[in-house]
Amino acid sequence: MLRKCVLFCLFLFAACPQASAEIVLHDLEDRTVTLEAPAKRLLIDDGRIIFALSFMDENPASLIAAWPHDVDRLGRLPHAALARQFPEIDSLPNTGSNASGMSAEAMLSVDPDLVVLSVYSHFDAPQLRHLEDAGVPVIFVDFVSDPLENADKSLLLLGQATGHEDAARKLVAFRKDHREAVEHRLQQAERLERPSLFLEAHASATGLCCFSPGRGGIGTLIAFAGAKNVGDALGGKPFGQLTIEASLARDPDIYVASGGAYMKDRDGLLIGPGFSAEEMQQSLSGLLARPGFSALSAVRNGRIYGIDKHLFDPVVDILALELLAKWAHPDLFEDLDIDATRKALDAMTPLGVPPGYWSQAEE
Repeated sequence: MLRKCVLFCLFLFAACPQASAEIVLHDLEDRTVTLEAPAKRLLIDDGRIIFALSFMDENPASLIAAWPHDVDRLGRLPHAALARQFPEIDSLPNTGSNASGMSAEAMLSVDPDLVVLSVYSHFDAPQLRHLEDAGVPVIFVDFVSDPLENADKSLLLLGQATGHEDAARKLVAFRKDHREAVEHRLQQAERLERPSLFLEAHASATGLCCFSPGRGGIGTLIAFAGAKNVGDALGGKPFGQLTIEASLARDPDIYVASGGAYMKDRDGLLIGPGFSAEEMQQSLSGLLARPGFSALSAVRNGRIYGIDKHLFDPVVDILALELLAKWAHPDLFEDLDIDATRKALDAMTPLGVPPGYWSQAEE
């Protein structure tokens, strides 16, 4: 009889829902935030966070309460895949982005259980307190200002916050393996020379020239890849504009143009899975037809490349790092199979990472 009573009590204990353990988060602003349970209704200030979440959850849209509808920043192709598979995404509220003002009242109206902001978000302390006083936790992430230092931390933070910590850790381990492989090979190289590399962002044949990353942001990837960034001339700025005269005077060894579908109406670099190889080549040729570009060492030596800006986004920026390393040191990384990395990433997300995000100018 006693045995039956004990077994019955154990059964009742097992059948009763257990109080879930609190989730303690340490965000990128060195704040400690506690969640009572995994967040299921995120309000985000940058659409690229959805793409990051897609590597952890098969339905990233199900985790979102509101987003900025910043399609060009998310990427038109990822957005098309997102809207095709999860059409509810486009009907979710838009409460603003980190590039514009965001109202705490509007944010509270969508009943989020977690607000995810970028460290450079235009969101002041009083509004932050307003959210916290209303019982809505807020965390800060960073995929832009210092991707080498903060991207993996931000991925882990998102994974912990949403109950996908295991998936986040596997993703970060994959990225770390690939990053360390590049780093190890560069460290082992004898008498490594760092070629100068000019990355022209939002490259346009007729628009303003020449926007470039500085020492921060994408510039950290250029330096890690073993190249000297022409954009370092911007000083401490993470991004800015160099004059065309200053850019050409530095006569870079390598020229990389970035663009994408969003540049179609700006006479810019058309590159990405939605464009044919011929369209990409024609677009690159148009950039090189600008006065002074044909005389560059990069042009004479056939070191002209194009890259879709989407490859600098969360998770897939490991592809940009491998590309920059191979373009800077083609002999050292001759056997680096970047398309194999792409295929591995493509298998990790329902939004896909199709081929066509980079190109080399034909001689």
